[in-house]
Amino acid sequence: MDLLLRVTSGPHAGEERRIDQSDVLVVGRSSRASFPMVQDVLLSRDHFQIEKHDLACHLIDLGSTNGTKVNGLRVERVLIREGDVITAGESAFEVVVFGSHPGSAVTRSCVGCGARLATRIDGDSRSEEKTGVLDAEAFATIDSGLCSECLAKRRRFPETHPDYLIEELVGEGGMGEVYRATQLSTNRRVAIKMLLVNGAPGDKAFNYFQREIRVLQGLLMPGGKCHPCIVEFYDIFQIDGHFQLVMEYVDGKNALAWAENQKQPLPVATVAQIGRQLLSALAYAHAKGYVHRDVKPSNILVMGPVHRPRIKLSDFGLAKSFADTNLFATMTRQGDVGGSTSFLSPDHIREFRDVKEPADIYSAGATLYYLLTNRYPYLGFDPRRADSYEIILQHPPVPLRAFRPDAPEELERILHKALEKQPRDRWKSAKAMGEALNELAAVTQA
Repeated sequence: MDLLLRVTSGPHAGEERRIDQSDVLVVGRSSRASFPMVQDVLLSRDHFQIEKHDLACHLIDLGSTNGTKVNGLRVERVLIREGDVITAGESAFEVVVFGSHPGSAVTRSCVGCGARLATRIDGDSRSEEKTGVLDAEAFATIDSGLCSECLAKRRRFPETHPDYLIEELVGEGGMGEVYRATQLSTNRRVAIKMLLVNGAPGDKAFNYFQREIRVLQGLLMPGGKCHPCIVEFYDIFQIDGHFQLVMEYVDGKNALAWAENQKQPLPVATVAQIGRQLLSALAYAHAKGYVHRDVKPSNILVMGPVHRPRIKLSDFGLAKSFADTNLFATMTRQGDVGGSTSFLSPDHIREFRDVKEPADIYSAGATLYYLLTNRYPYLGFDPRRADSYEIILQHPPVPLRAFRPDAPEELERILHKALEKQPRDRWKSAKAMGEALNELAAVTQA
């Protein structure tokens, strides 16, 4: 089975490229791309690629500026099938499958993995191209639209809504588990967060999960879309009395792991780009009435190359609507500080029940400081030590340029202001801090 990528509209309409077995096709504006489209000015130089392995084919966005859509949905990485419509830049593409054997009676793709399910009638025998001779289970497989491997996968993982096929466990903690899955009706890759059935402590985990659901629903725009730098919420349902939250799947790493994966310190321009997107997401959440309260590198998901990162802010489980203080008070116990010690603001430590937007601004400043220096803002700080709160409350931060002399003085000033002990001395809003970073970028690029 081979694939054909055909341009159906745009400056290169009518052009096509064949994708052979175990091949990679890169589409972009660069003349060096394997499918060069130099006349489409809205394409990035290397915009997306299609990888074909055995019977499966995936599209991967290569950190493009304007994004790639499959069947109208913006994607990072997705399984593609015959008939899918890809849009990028000013161009649209269709995926065509060819190379089926003459005489095939039925040709279908598995709705889970995209592998071909083809039956052929030869006398009284029937065969399936993927699995060999069809038995009774194989006939049921074709009727359900899933191949035998995908059916086995469905049995291996926890039960979920029948429209979703779980593929892999990607994260777990005291509050629940996160699985990568595919929504079969839309061919959309998603993340499903499940509350642990036997998690501990049960009540706290359940309340945490409920809060995240409510916050994500509240962050949706009227048209059902979220801020582009916040992990998008899709659906919520219950299986056997337990919540399952369906969210956008982000094919990237958290900022902490992403930074550690680089062979050298992150460029100042890279961290500034992350900061501008983070502050934009926080400004949106604050305008909706929500304080995140746990901004830190591991809650920022990063995609794309180091020179052009794109981020998604995740984990709103600790977020508080400051219009709903009564409910919040019932979910907070004496001595329960919440959040991650390393990036907590002094006001968060002093009064966890009454955390406002400036706490997020402080945590954003501490996060950017850490990404630039791989250090916490305070000399000798160790979150495992008993005096960690005291250091945050009383010690001054070490100037950024002591560890990053290549950083502009203005960036040092921006972060120092975010790390002020008193909320009134910080940036007046996430929007104001983001604008300061934008102005810095304009000056440094001039």
